[in-house]
Amino acid sequence: MLLLCKAPFTAKWRDDCSESRYAESSKIMRRFSSYWLLAIFLLAIPFRGDTQETEKTEIHQSADVIYKELNGIDRSHHRQIRKTAGRQPSTASLDDLKNKYDLAPKNHQCPIYFGQANAQSRFSGSGKFSKMPLADLAAKLKAGEVTPDDVPIEFIWIDGKRVTLNNRSLTALYKAGKRPTRLIDVSKESSVQANALADALRRLEGMAGKPSTEMLVRTPGLGSDGRFREASDWDAPIGEIVSMPGDLLIEARTCDRQVGRK
Repeated sequence: MLLLCKAPFTAKWRDDCSESRYAESSKIMRRFSSYWLLAIFLLAIPFRGDTQETEKTEIHQSADVIYKELNGIDRSHHRQIRKTAGRQPSTASLDDLKNKYDLAPKNHQCPIYFGQANAQSRFSGSGKFSKMPLADLAAKLKAGEVTPDDVPIEFIWIDGKRVTLNNRSLTALYKAGKRPTRLIDVSKESSVQANALADALRRLEGMAGKPSTEMLVRTPGLGSDGRFREASDWDAPIGEIVSMPGDLLIEARTCDRQVGRK
């Protein structure tokens, strides 16, 4: 509200009143300007949020495109298959599976793919990392307490891709953002027992026959029937998804193009 001067009309009164009105008017203008700035800021917030959501959508869409390019199947569809059919072990014979897949070794060093629909969140009760949670091994890898050389990765060739037999070990490495460095090619049947080869190919059946650049990790929780399940149970919920690190995804795309694999 503007100041009303009520006083005898003198020169001094005129000067004092003018100064008072000027000060009051300035205060009102500053307050008015502040309101406008606040209004502009509040209007800008939703716009900024929309921009961020758009960026997230674009990133997600790019990831979907890359996944389909590398794995030959839509990512969401592949995940759904691995959460459903992937929980039911295949009973196909080894001979049928060998006729279905190309197991011939190739001459390239493209990154290693996962060969199992999903995996539990800790190692089994045998081996070097007995019962250790995958997250713990990943943390040790990040801290340098364990090196990638300490985590050997066996693989076979399936349809031109190097596919691991050590899915949990590869999950821990990729979760730590590490490249496997101790690779062991066991693709020749004389190097891998028939039962192990059959198990590997049957696991792939639960992935629609498509190796993957990501692993779905089972964690303790309620299964599809509402009952509590341990991570070792195939009906345990998926609590985490671990992907091949970004630099290896880029390398895989480049490698795919160079070898001309479809």
